[in-house]
Amino acid sequence: MEPHPWWRGNLPAEPNRFVGRQAEVTKALKLLADTSSVTITGAAGVGKTRIALRAAAECRDFHPDGAWLVELSGERDGGLLPHAVAAVMGMPERSTRPQDDLLVEFLAGKHLLLILDSCDRLAAACRELAVRIRAEAPGVRLLLTSRRPLGLPHEAVLPVEPFRPPAPRTFAPRTPVPRTPEQRIPEQRTPEQRTPEPGTPDPWTSAPYPADAATDDALRVFLDRAEAVAPGLVTGEAAIGAAERICRLLGGVPLALELAAGQLPAASPTAGSPAGPVEWLADRLEERFEPRPAAHPPFFRPQRLRAVIDWSHELCSPAERLLWARLSVFAGPIDPESARWVCGDERLNGVPDLLAGLAAKGLLTPVPGGYRQPEPVREYGAERLARLGEEARMVRRHRHHHLGLARRAEAGWYGPAQEEWAARLRFSLPDLRRVLGSPSDPLSAELAGVLWIVWHCMGRLNEGRRHLGRVIAAAPVADPGLPRLLWADACVAAAQGDPERAHRRAEAALSAALDWSDHAAAGHARLALACHALLTGALGEVRPAVRRVREHFHRAGVMTVGEPLALMVAAIADTWRGEFARAVTTLEEAGRQCEARGELWARAQCDHVLSIARLGLGEADEAARAAGRSLAARWRLRDTAGAAEALGQLAVIASIQGDARRTARLQGAEKRMRGLSGARGPGRESVCEPGTVAERTARQLLGDDAYDAAFAEGCDDDPGSAVLHALG
Repeated sequence: MEPHPWWRGNLPAEPNRFVGRQAEVTKALKLLADTSSVTITGAAGVGKTRIALRAAAECRDFHPDGAWLVELSGERDGGLLPHAVAAVMGMPERSTRPQDDLLVEFLAGKHLLLILDSCDRLAAACRELAVRIRAEAPGVRLLLTSRRPLGLPHEAVLPVEPFRPPAPRTFAPRTPVPRTPEQRIPEQRTPEQRTPEPGTPDPWTSAPYPADAATDDALRVFLDRAEAVAPGLVTGEAAIGAAERICRLLGGVPLALELAAGQLPAASPTAGSPAGPVEWLADRLEERFEPRPAAHPPFFRPQRLRAVIDWSHELCSPAERLLWARLSVFAGPIDPESARWVCGDERLNGVPDLLAGLAAKGLLTPVPGGYRQPEPVREYGAERLARLGEEARMVRRHRHHHLGLARRAEAGWYGPAQEEWAARLRFSLPDLRRVLGSPSDPLSAELAGVLWIVWHCMGRLNEGRRHLGRVIAAAPVADPGLPRLLWADACVAAAQGDPERAHRRAEAALSAALDWSDHAAAGHARLALACHALLTGALGEVRPAVRRVREHFHRAGVMTVGEPLALMVAAIADTWRGEFARAVTTLEEAGRQCEARGELWARAQCDHVLSIARLGLGEADEAARAAGRSLAARWRLRDTAGAAEALGQLAVIASIQGDARRTARLQGAEKRMRGLSGARGPGRESVCEPGTVAERTARQLLGDDAYDAAFAEGCDDDPGSAVLHALG
């Protein structure tokens, strides 16, 4: 099993070798041991995020519920902060209560490290959330990064300064050391050598560089990044001296050093000149920074980073400059396909190659699935885009692209690519949120409705309720997209257990859909009404409502996940009425529909209900197989709340089969899984609740001590092992 599975956090792999800053990491760890929150502050490009991530990696094993990174540089709406944190940790949103209340309640019993990165734009929201977490979730440690302190009560602040530049020195003549491939800095070796675990011996002590390079962090950063982009280029006394000059000129700012090193492949000394590329680079920087005219003050360190970014821009090709500016409209990570659709046109071809070129220059950071822009680089690109007069056009293209992405995801959801679409939507969520930020815009309104698969199927119910409520309030009555918005909101309300809102929205959606002869929307509205009848106990109304749902879908000629869901609703009503055989027949039809489409999510819901119906018929083995399929699919989709539900069902079946020890262990695993998801369990206070009956039976067969021991074993299992055991 992987050492740090997805339920233990989301810390990214280090993009390159971690150089220096160990003193700051040690200080951060000490502060975290002494207090519940630490804010790492410093100027842009100084390395705050790298320090936070390295500290988190070194103490990750001391936080059994994981270490979680929430990147906020692209977020603009402080009201969405609790939703962003919940989405990162996979916390389902199944209640109508305020999201910050739910988040703090979810965190209250956890022992984890939460990193809020780039808090500057959302400082007030971050401060408010951090105060609540500190007061109500004592097991959570907070690590925040910001350009300035957040003003938290008793805030522990770790200020970070640029590296101290190397002092000028005189080289003594020496014989150059031959360089072999084995002697190169490990940046040119395997991925394992490029991103070593903390504690790995430092290669600089044996690298063919002067002894000063082993202890001078600014020089090490430059040499390390230079070796990555231009292997073997920085050799000899003159090149090392020029590298030291570069470090002094850039004031030891890490991002500035990385960007400067990224320009080495483009360095172009005059033909026949004895100066090499590093000397040429140092000379150009020196011309740029020193001497300054008397009328101008000297460059301060933040200005030097800005100046290096400006120079990096000059050294880029015209196409790279244009792409850099256009990429600034993205709020989160950028995949090559989205970059091509948003930024590419007749003026800009070959976007994937240009992305790779910008990454080689340090202007983009590779992440799984694409790239991320350092915030100072994004800010500079936004300024350039405004100067080009293309900002409005790029924003429109960005909005249209993400609406198109959501439309394709909705169309492909009821099919074999469901997992891929879920991953794609999670990846693009910061940019989808940016598009949703203008509720009166028709594109935003349509997007809020199309994303019902995110709100309903992927568990972001509260966030969906927020967006849908805003766009419905702003939508004209004559808007043909209004029926979708209304039924999507009705589905969210029904899933959250709010029957009054669900019924009100569904009735309005049905009326509007019939006015527009939109039978697909009418089918979904009828489905919400069938759910309302189920939730309010009007079981006799459910099957007639489901028949009308199917009639609308068939008249619309659409294949939608709503049809198997409607069949499941009818089957639930049957099981509540004790008509188990009828429920099984209905669910088998739904299962065949899902299997024909290669669909997972709705099939998992149907299999859970099928397990209950099979158990009602006394078919325990068939019930166990259905529950196992549901568990496997829900775990595959990272639905931890659904996986907990399936574990509870398997525990009930084990009790009926007489396996008391398996019952106890599965109930322990269910408790652990519910803690992972934050989902509340079924009653347990009712003596008729199946889990309560199963527990009582198992205790009678095992005795309290043996039951408690097996239950504790299930609680102690990591979630992945618990799922494997349950399916074994």
